[in-house]
Amino acid sequence: MNIEIEEVGPCKKLLKIEIPREKIEDEWQKQLSEVSRMANLPGFRKGKAPRKLLERKFGDQIKDEVKRAVVSESYRQAVEGNKLSPIGDPNVGDIDLELGKPLKFEITLEVLPTFELGEYKGIQLKKKPVSITDEDIDNALNTISRQKAQLTVVDKGKVKEGDYIICDCEVGVNGEVIWKDEELEVMVSGSSVANINVPDLKTNIVGAKSGDKRTMDVELGNNFPVEQHRNKPANIEISIKEIKRPASPDINDELAKQVGYDSLGELKEFLSKRLEVEKKKLVEGEMHEQIYSKLVEMADFDLPEDMIAHQSNERLHRYQMELISKGAPLEEIEKNMDDLKNASEESVVKDFKLSLVIDRIAEEEKIFVTEDDVNQRINGLAGMYGIEPALMRKHLEKINSMSSLRHQLKAHKTLNFLMKEAAIEEVREETKEDVKKEVKAKQKGK
Repeated sequence: MNIEIEEVGPCKKLLKIEIPREKIEDEWQKQLSEVSRMANLPGFRKGKAPRKLLERKFGDQIKDEVKRAVVSESYRQAVEGNKLSPIGDPNVGDIDLELGKPLKFEITLEVLPTFELGEYKGIQLKKKPVSITDEDIDNALNTISRQKAQLTVVDKGKVKEGDYIICDCEVGVNGEVIWKDEELEVMVSGSSVANINVPDLKTNIVGAKSGDKRTMDVELGNNFPVEQHRNKPANIEISIKEIKRPASPDINDELAKQVGYDSLGELKEFLSKRLEVEKKKLVEGEMHEQIYSKLVEMADFDLPEDMIAHQSNERLHRYQMELISKGAPLEEIEKNMDDLKNASEESVVKDFKLSLVIDRIAEEEKIFVTEDDVNQRINGLAGMYGIEPALMRKHLEKINSMSSLRHQLKAHKTLNFLMKEAAIEEVREETKEDVKKEVKAKQKGK
């Protein structure tokens, strides 16, 4: 068998294969013998029918089997013999098989890139200090206080941002009221009234008083209750009946008891520990991102174009569905399609390059995932979902996610290895005073 390989694009190979006529004849005899063994022809015992008769009756079937066998075997030999790493299915060209002649055909395939790793040990990382300030704790306490806020009626005064209103609502089209409802509670800082998108809600309602009416232009969406008016322009009239304002409780021992602590001091101690854990995770995440950036810089190679296009398209459609499920306006999604497409492709290229480099480092450092690693991860997931580990494993196998889980574990172990080998520099976190000094220095420079 003669094989020629040409580069026809980034990570794309063209295999030109020629199979000798002797090999074709041998395979033809093999397939003919198989047909003879199985065929039931009137007047002949199995295996005794004449070759000419079998070829006349089953010639097309035999030819297809010969093609399948020789193409499959030659492709396997070409890949293994030349140490290629195919991605996806190969594209096989036209195959014109004639007995007594060699078979020539072409196969186009995309392959994983080959590349040299840069120096991945001793990556320079900057690590911010982990410190909890009084301001951090105050912010956390204020968040808890806001979460425990109760709505109180505003007897006199105007609507403010963050308020809620109790209102009656009417929707009109061409001067005719087509839908109405009463005693609706509406969040002023939002943009929705009874599932009707009202983009100018806050602008029109802030500053109004109880008893006031406001009319706004709207576009009725797909879910509007009156089907014949869906997706039509309309106006909505809101009659404000009552204003409610969130009132946050004081930050004291009573608030601490509401959330399960004996005193404000005990709550502060808990918040300090929780914030420290969160900041450590944040700092670690930032260092991980620094490693990822360094690894992507090493990935100075091209990627298979067809694979990138396919994966980008898949990711783009997933992102579109996410936006649609969140209620993003369809026209805005369409308008931003080019930006979304470019962002999707950039993300796919970065993620794939990062995956290839991490896999190579794991290979170089002999980093493997053991069954104990897999079982521990499955046990953790099972605990999160409150089910038995065996059920979690069955679910992962059912959705074909075991391979992804192992790859995720290997990437995590490789990242831990790189963190241990990194050269970490502790840096001082910039304070407000530092920012003020920088601003003054710039002003003096002017």
